[in-house]
Amino acid sequence: MFGFLRPSPTLTPQQIRGSQRLMMWGAVTGGAMFSLGSGGFMAAYALALGANNLQVGILAALPPVAQVVQLPAILAVERFRRRKAIGLPAWFLGQFAWLLIAAVPFVLDTPGSLAISAVIILLALRGLFNPVWVTAQNSWMRDLIPQDLLGRFFSRRLGTMTATVVIVGLAGSFFVWWWQDFAAPEQAIYAYSFLLLGGWLTFGIIGPVLVGFSKEPLMPPAPQSDRSAWSILWEPLRDADFRRLFRFLFLWNFAMNLAVPFFAVYMLTRLDFSLPMVIGFTMLSQITNVLFIRVWGAMADRFGSKTVLSLSASLFLLVIVGWVFTTNPERHLLTIPLVTVLHVFAGVATAGVQLTVQTIALKTAPEGSATPYIGIAGIGTGLGAGTGPIVGGALADFFGNHLFRIDLSWTSTGGVLELSAVTLTGIDFLFVISFFLGVVTLNLLAQLREEGAADREVAMRELIAGMDPVLRAVSSVPGADVVTAASYGYVRRVPGADVALGVMAYELASSTQAAVASASRGRRLAADAESMVGRALALVADRMEDVGDHGLELARHATRGAMHAGDEFVDQLERVTRGSVMGALRTLDYLEVDPLETLHGAGYGSVQGALESEQDLAQVAGAVIEAARDVASELGLDEREAAAAVAGGMISAAEAAGQDNLDALRESLPPELVGREVDSIERGQD
Repeated sequence: MFGFLRPSPTLTPQQIRGSQRLMMWGAVTGGAMFSLGSGGFMAAYALALGANNLQVGILAALPPVAQVVQLPAILAVERFRRRKAIGLPAWFLGQFAWLLIAAVPFVLDTPGSLAISAVIILLALRGLFNPVWVTAQNSWMRDLIPQDLLGRFFSRRLGTMTATVVIVGLAGSFFVWWWQDFAAPEQAIYAYSFLLLGGWLTFGIIGPVLVGFSKEPLMPPAPQSDRSAWSILWEPLRDADFRRLFRFLFLWNFAMNLAVPFFAVYMLTRLDFSLPMVIGFTMLSQITNVLFIRVWGAMADRFGSKTVLSLSASLFLLVIVGWVFTTNPERHLLTIPLVTVLHVFAGVATAGVQLTVQTIALKTAPEGSATPYIGIAGIGTGLGAGTGPIVGGALADFFGNHLFRIDLSWTSTGGVLELSAVTLTGIDFLFVISFFLGVVTLNLLAQLREEGAADREVAMRELIAGMDPVLRAVSSVPGADVVTAASYGYVRRVPGADVALGVMAYELASSTQAAVASASRGRRLAADAESMVGRALALVADRMEDVGDHGLELARHATRGAMHAGDEFVDQLERVTRGSVMGALRTLDYLEVDPLETLHGAGYGSVQGALESEQDLAQVAGAVIEAARDVASELGLDEREAAAAVAGGMISAAEAAGQDNLDALRESLPPELVGREVDSIERGQD
């Protein structure tokens, strides 16, 4: 009867491909079901059941704390060598718990302490089963999928799962919103019951059934060893380097999870967002996470996982403290834009942290001993992520009756003007405490050792691609170069702010590169490039509050990104360059940015991008000068001023790239734009 649980000694190629598809869709359905019972949905359900902040924290703590169950699960898999027989029944029982959780409002009074206690107990029971399935599944997948296909398989699975979770999450949130709009108040809570019931019937049953038809490869016999299993599992903690990593993982996850589980609660209660809005923001963060994984992955390969972890973790600290300013003390005009930006950066930061933690654990492990190192690292992460929400919930309830406020007042003969600068109450205190604990914990990264890891500043220069020399080149207003350098120097001292600037710079360069690459060929190429670069630039500028202060950087990154698309149009490089520069200049002129700054930035970015993508420097320089002269009158300048300003930017970029590049650029520029005349014009701008 249970023969389908037995592993198969041999598998045909057709069976392997079929099993891979079944395992992928099983994971997708499992992710969809979990999305309906976690995050914003579970927070809203708990609040409807009458949960306080401590109880919400306990609910958030259960999944990570349950990771400790992986230890006996690893021992069971290694002992019995039957992953399907161990994992599949555990997964089915874990999924069945959702049905019982959905039934709570039908059998117990709500809101009420007994109802929320029942949900906590049921989720704890589910937590005992799910890690067993995860442990068995990971080992099963490793044997089922060839090593050279692992990356492709998991990227496809991640993309499919993300798309499914987004659709299911949004559909579920709108169902709850619709139900609560039409149902009587005493029946509103049943929306969550029917949501979980529908999810269980759709995904909770289908997932285990699909995996049940999948074939499990027979595990080879366990290697003989005189050492006990527990001795092998605890070996990593005898390694001094790994102990430092374990300490960082525990403290970092504790600090972050003081606040992160309460984002949804904060949006639902303090910001008064609807559930569809909360789920929509969560989906935005997940999509950004998936899109930015490839960026962090490439940087980790070049500069090391420790460096990327430092960058992404500091960005996450900026996200946490940013939540304090979403109220002042209530919702304000910039609340929704700020929450949007925070979720985007949270997705970016989470991608970097998730990607690098396991990699660092693997690099710390001796060859052939990766499993216990990854397992113990997961336990450190789980313990920190589990204790954080409980402590955070208790602190949120305590600070709910406390208020900290800083007011600014201006007294004159006409009266007194008072402004509220900072107001902290309840969960606001968690954001501040989490931020400062995170800053302290981030310093522990310096103690970790990783062979080949580059300095953080080297990676930042790659991400932001040389922003320092460009910012120092700003000189259109007397003293502006000093102010800009000082302000940027200050920003770099704020944890995560430099990474946020780098992410924006990367996004703008990538957007313009993609836009130009999609332009049509032929006579309309220049016009298409101008239109697409302008559109991409406008989209990024729309999310910035002070576009006028960043015109130089915007122009530089827009033109730099466009130059990277030049490989697609080698035979029409001059048209691409001319159209891209004109698009950047005209768009920023419409946004009322100083034309001399945008000209300098466009010149700098064009040459920088041309050098990075090995384009013909002479063609690029000629096209940039021509574009500047063509739009000079629109910018309120004469052709000589425009050409000199853009030439100054090109010379700065070439000079930063080395003397040989500077000499090559000077040879390709018209004589009147090289030497004393340009210098005198630039001095006239100071």
